[in-house]
Parts: sequence; structure tokens; C-alpha cells
Amino acid sequence: MEQHSSYIGFSKPPEIDELIDALIDDPPDIRWRVVRTLLRIEDQAKLTEIRHRLRERADRVWESLDWKVKSRLQMAMNSIQKPVRVRGYAVVKGKGAFTIEELETAGYNVEKLDTVIPDPDFYPMVEFHVHPKMPDLKFLSDLRKAEISHAVLLATDTDPADVDRPEIIEKLRMNYALSEQSRKTPFEKYLEFIRSGLYSNTHVTDQDVADWVADYPEILIGFGSVNLSKSREYVEKKLAIIENLGLKGIKLLPYSQFFNPAENENMEVLFEYCRRTGSTILSHSGCAAGPFELVELSQDSRPELWEPMVKKYPDVPVVLAHFASYSSHYPGIWFHEALELMKKYRNVYADISAATYLFDDKENIKKIRNNSCFDQVLFATDYPGPLYYGLSLESIVKQIKANPFLADEEKYAIFSGNANRLLGLN
Repeated sequence: MEQHSSYIGFSKPPEIDELIDALIDDPPDIRWRVVRTLLRIEDQAKLTEIRHRLRERADRVWESLDWKVKSRLQMAMNSIQKPVRVRGYAVVKGKGAFTIEELETAGYNVEKLDTVIPDPDFYPMVEFHVHPKMPDLKFLSDLRKAEISHAVLLATDTDPADVDRPEIIEKLRMNYALSEQSRKTPFEKYLEFIRSGLYSNTHVTDQDVADWVADYPEILIGFGSVNLSKSREYVEKKLAIIENLGLKGIKLLPYSQFFNPAENENMEVLFEYCRRTGSTILSHSGCAAGPFELVELSQDSRPELWEPMVKKYPDVPVVLAHFASYSSHYPGIWFHEALELMKKYRNVYADISAATYLFDDKENIKKIRNNSCFDQVLFATDYPGPLYYGLSLESIVKQIKANPFLADEEKYAIFSGNANRLLGLN
């Protein structure tokens, strides 16, 4: 076992030609597997050689490649050029991140390493909303620093080609015409802005998520994603893949998957699947980043649209991401709407990703408390989102733990009790 390595217990990386072959020839929907292997390479001379040879090979075949493969190659080049290192931590396959001191104390014996972080007041804490787009060492060490024992990783099934479908173009055109932005930017130009945001570095496939979970099964829980605006055949096939991969939930993005939860014809298929498999639905709610900051383009992400299905399927949990409050222009935009739905239906939950500011206002806390909804609130951060604002998982956890307006039992419910019950971790 290489004690000097930041990655312990992993197989030796393949030869350079084999890595480059995989980057070019792997199926388009396997996006992160080889990129993650590259991120584990710490030999700078080898990374430089890979960079030169990959660029040379890619230049020769670029025009013939699927656009998703081109995106994968660009990610690979970026990861090689800007490798992320974290001092004082190493990652152990199957276990997660540990400090060098912890590893030395255990004599680098993996069997002696404990993934459960001893905190009797909050253990085991769960981060319910993670987009796995960081190197394992960075992501897992951030979890460890924050004393988080488990994390839910989310896939993202969005497709830039959707905006070429006539019914979606027309829907976007009509909604966009209602916005102030339409007076400044022509719809066709804004449509390209929308298209460019539908396959970014945050896009993670079901297989990507399953690969991460397979490497760290003691701490990671995976949710797949299915685009409900597509055909019944597509949805059924995707759900079968998600089930075969052993993923425990479904991530939805109504605003960028272009479906209305109250009207979509595939909702019955989804909820029957979740009822049968015990899966949880986590759906974006509120506005979204980039082009979807426009309220007019995020109407499908309103909480009220979930009422018909959560009423019909009381045994299927639905989590409203961001507490329906995500919006740069109107923070807390549909917070009260979410709270009303949670009050009426106990199978409706809300995570606080990108909305922890709600707890800075004691009136918001009183409203949640008065509606008896603290057993439906989940800790989440939208990681790695906070990093771009100079925050860390550790600082967010500390801030909520120190919140003077929350009772201890409410903090425990948010950090641990609700998620552990929902995911069956107890």
C-alpha cells in the first residue's frame, strides 16, 4: 500500500494509450469514469505526457466525435491542466477521505478506519444534495472536515436537443415573451443561452453516479435522473437502468427537462416505479441558474404542481430541492407555497440546498415550526455550489449548529433524523 499517495487501495492507472482510447471510445454517457482516473494521477511528468498525446490524438479525430465525447475530452484536458490537491488528507477506496494522522494511527490498515464520525449530537449527518463534479479527494475531504457521514449524489438527465422539439420551443417562446428580458434579447439568441446550459460540468449520468457509489458504498447514496418530457418508452428504459444500477432515488428538473408535474403523462409511470422500489423523488423547485433565473421560464418548478401526485401516492416521498426558494432576484420565491404543501402532505419534504439563508430569519423558522414541518426538512448544500461563493461544507454546518433560533431537536432532525429515516440508514 502506497502510504505517500493521496489515493489508497485503487488499482494502478492503465497505460497512457489505454486511457486515451477509453476517453475517445467509451460510450458517450460514461462521462466521468476515465476523468476520475486522471484526477488520481499525481505524477506531473505523466500528466504532461498524457496532455500532449491526448491533444494530438483528439485533433485527428475531433470532427467525427459525438458532442458528448467532445465534452468529455474537454473535461479531461481541464482536469490535467488544473489538478486539485488537498493537503493533509488521503482517499481510501471503499471508505472515503481520512486525515493523514488518522491513517498513521491506523497503521494504514483499512480495516481499522471508521467512516462513522463520532458526534453524539448529530450523528450520522447526511448531505442530501450533491452534484459530484469535484475530484474525489476534494469532495470527500470536504465531507470529512464537516463531519458528514453520508451524501446523496445526483444524476442529471438533460438534453440540449430538447429545445429543437416544436412543442418545447413554442412553450419557451410563449413564456419568454412574458418576461422583461424579451424586450432586450431576441428569443432565438436566448434559446442558444438555454441550450448551452443543458449539458455543463454539472451534468452527471446514472452510470457516473453508480461508479462513485461503487467506490465508496459506505458513505454515498446515488439518485438517478430521468427526463419525463421524453417518450414513455424512454422513461421506462431509463427507470430500468436506474433500478439495475441500484440507485435509490430519482432527481428531476422540471424547468430544464421541460415538463409540468401536474400534467406530464409519465408521472404515473414514475410514481408506480417509486412505490414498487421504495425510491425517493428529489425535484428542483424555485428558479434556477443562468437562463432559468427568469421566473417566467421556471414556472414548472412551482411546488403546487406536485399536489395531484403526492395526494394520490402518499407512500412516495417527494423532496422539494432548495425549499422552493432558489432565486437571485426573488430569494424565497415559493417558500410559503412549499410549506403549505408540506403541511397538507407528510410525504413532501424540502431540502435547504442553496437556501440555508432561510434560517437566518427567525420568522421563517417559526413558520416551519408552527406547521409542524421540521420532520420534513433535510440538510443539503448543492455542493460544490457553496465553494464558488467562498463557503465550505464545514462553515455551513457550523453556522446551522450555532443557529440561536433552532431548537436542538430541530437541528438533529435537519442534519440526521429525517434523512436517515427517509433513506433507511438507521
